Amino acid sequence: MSKRPNILFITADQHRGDTLACDGHPCVRTPHLDLLAYEGTRFSRAYTDCPICIPARTTMITGIQSHVYGMPSFAPSYRIERDQSLFLGNILRRAGYQTQIIGKTHWHTEPTDRGGFDCVEDFNRLEKLREVRTGREGRLTGLGRNELEASLSYFPPELYSTDWAMDRAIEFLNFRDQTDPFFLWISLEDPHMELQIHEPFYSMYDHAEVPEPNVPDWCLNDEDLPVAFVEHRQGNRTVSKHADQLRKARAVYYGMVTNIDYQLARVVGKLMRLGLWEDTIFVYTCDHGEFLGDFGDACKSFLFEPTARIPMIFRLPYWMPAARQQTSNALVELADLLPTICELIGAECPDDVTGRSLVPLLTASAASVRDELHGQFNNDHVLHDGRYKYMYFGDDGKELLFDLRNDPRETVNLAGEAKLRQSMRDKLIAHLTSEGNADCVDGKLINRGRKVTPRSQRSPLGWLGWSGA
Repeated sequence: MSKRPNILFITADQHRGDTLACDGHPCVRTPHLDLLAYEGTRFSRAYTDCPICIPARTTMITGIQSHVYGMPSFAPSYRIERDQSLFLGNILRRAGYQTQIIGKTHWHTEPTDRGGFDCVEDFNRLEKLREVRTGREGRLTGLGRNELEASLSYFPPELYSTDWAMDRAIEFLNFRDQTDPFFLWISLEDPHMELQIHEPFYSMYDHAEVPEPNVPDWCLNDEDLPVAFVEHRQGNRTVSKHADQLRKARAVYYGMVTNIDYQLARVVGKLMRLGLWEDTIFVYTCDHGEFLGDFGDACKSFLFEPTARIPMIFRLPYWMPAARQQTSNALVELADLLPTICELIGAECPDDVTGRSLVPLLTASAASVRDELHGQFNNDHVLHDGRYKYMYFGDDGKELLFDLRNDPRETVNLAGEAKLRQSMRDKLIAHLTSEGNADCVDGKLINRGRKVTPRSQRSPLGWLGWSGA
């Protein structure tokens, strides 16, 4: 490629795929993401293969699904066995890019690992600035990182993480080495809990028609539900709060999304003023979604639509072949990002990536890149064939099955339809067998026979912890 585009790669943390105006959300405002989607391609069925931070983010820099590289779990002490030359940052550097990450890394690597990038400016610097400003250490509200509670931010906008990251991005654009193209990754920690933000975003949706949580009948009785899901919900007991409190938490989450939208527009505007915008690829996505009270739960960790479906938007410069004003319904996933970036810039892609390049979809030369999509979290699996989504929970063998074409909110569990259930189970078995996945032995799915651990034998905080990531 004679002309090498810059790349602006923005990732949120815990941004649900339905929380965009262009996805049809009834009240959230995302005018700039909507415009970028209009000028490019929005993938309406983009998924994370493992809906929790560390494995999902490691997939971004490897192009390999977490269950394939060996750890579809949070597992902060796990270290991926992979040559660093095959990480995204090193691939970009070999292609002649100046690389910069601002914000969150959180990979299955050593905490000091830079993933091959020239520079990582993480939120530790921001934490120090906050301590200097306030004279206090730690989270000022005392809220944990996985509590569905809303609070007005103690910090002014310049010390709020999203705003601060965008300020640092503009600073990078002002002082970067202009002899090379850049890859600028702005890795945000919003709208991940804790749900705190400054005005006007804290109150922005107080009078909006905030949708109520989706709690269908099939998930009301714990005895009918997978053991892992029951214990997760019990660890998130704040979901059972008063309806007004839950509504406020959802509204503040939307405010955090809108702040991301407004703030990223500052960086795009800076690129326009520098004359760089029409030489820059724009990508927006995130690691996983968020329950927000749906199915009576909070946070993530399971492969339901609120937690597994994510935003994904590509906008290419006009001199690059690309479709415009396009919404693609193809099944795509986080592992596709690395091979797509490699093809767009003409870089060599590692042979062992499990993702597929999305360039055929971006150019509208193909309608799909896969017929089915598999994801895994711990011992739980999902097989999505484009219409039906089959979920198998390996701790106790429970099954869920949804017709997403006619029931995108997953309100009716079709697992009682034996013929359809067996067909989807067979597809999952075939897929796991082809991968050599340990959860399928001799053509049968593993059932560990686990029962719900009595609450008296568990921490009253469930899995969450007050300081968890």
